[in-house]
Amino acid sequence: MQGQAVLVIEDNPGDFALVQEFLLEQLAAPWVLRAASYKEAKAMLEANETSYDVILLDLSLPDQTGVPLIQNIVRLSAESPVIVLTGYSDLSFGIKSLSLGISDYILKDELTSALLHKTMAYSRERKKISSEMERSEKQARNFAQQLNQAIEDERLRIAREIHDEFGQQLSGLKMSLSAIKRNEGLPVELEMVIEGLITDVNMGILSLRQIAGQLRPVLLDKLGLFAALEWLFSDFEKRTNIETRLRVAIEQPALNKVHEIHLFRICQEALTNIVKHAAATRVDVSIEASGKRLTITIADNGKGMDVAAAEKQSSMGLLNMRERANLTGASITVHSELYKGTIIKLILESNGKEDFDSR
Repeated sequence: MQGQAVLVIEDNPGDFALVQEFLLEQLAAPWVLRAASYKEAKAMLEANETSYDVILLDLSLPDQTGVPLIQNIVRLSAESPVIVLTGYSDLSFGIKSLSLGISDYILKDELTSALLHKTMAYSRERKKISSEMERSEKQARNFAQQLNQAIEDERLRIAREIHDEFGQQLSGLKMSLSAIKRNEGLPVELEMVIEGLITDVNMGILSLRQIAGQLRPVLLDKLGLFAALEWLFSDFEKRTNIETRLRVAIEQPALNKVHEIHLFRICQEALTNIVKHAAATRVDVSIEASGKRLTITIADNGKGMDVAAAEKQSSMGLLNMRERANLTGASITVHSELYKGTIIKLILESNGKEDFDSR
């Protein structure tokens, strides 16, 4: 390992000199830079003039300390692994530091050149693997997004074909049958047959509309998510005879189209699971909006389930809901008790990129 660039964020000259000495012992011609404060470190990291192989961070700087310091340095570190050098011997704090995104931490009292060298080597490899996993996850998420978009486009195309082609053909057939029925002198038996055919055609038209609506509700494209959800829950009650009580907030944020589709499909999947598995007699739905947060809660009084077991068995319904929630940046929780029902809560918050704005 030659020519490694190491940024040491340390306000104590003596501690910096010791760390620098350890680095010179183990590395060939390292480039060691020092920042004596958070402000100085921030300026160096934001300048992007140097790609640091490792950042060594002291947790007690004159202008920032502890958790906020860790969070800010990790945010600024880009691809560089951050190793905390700390005087805190509290194990819980060390574990918490790791959860904040650092690669490792070393107690200053235990610091040796060999330990520092080993920790730096391991941290670089962990950071490399972690970065590769993040890139792979991002690629998978982009692929899932594209796949879902392709599916939605195909659903929309099929729904339009059903409505425009089959619907018009059935309507034309109905008109022809009605015209024949109006002819005078038809036998009563034939009139009855024609009346039965007209009834069958009417049922076919109704079925086509329902199928097209399930594939892609017209309301979702024309009036948005909230109107589409009101239709979805109303139609669910009519089809299943399960009492469905809906409470919608007066304030309704305007969502982007991609989020609207995913949220609609999550609710649709939740209702499908209720029909298949819950044996419920009532569903309570709450849609609340507050500032930059949208919360959708779907609760049933069914037989409940073992959520952990369902997750372990890779339930397609739950996986589909979680994947769609992940694609929108929303969080979804499923709480269930046997014989007491299931509660699904979906929360979407703005991430500062105008996911939605209040009307």
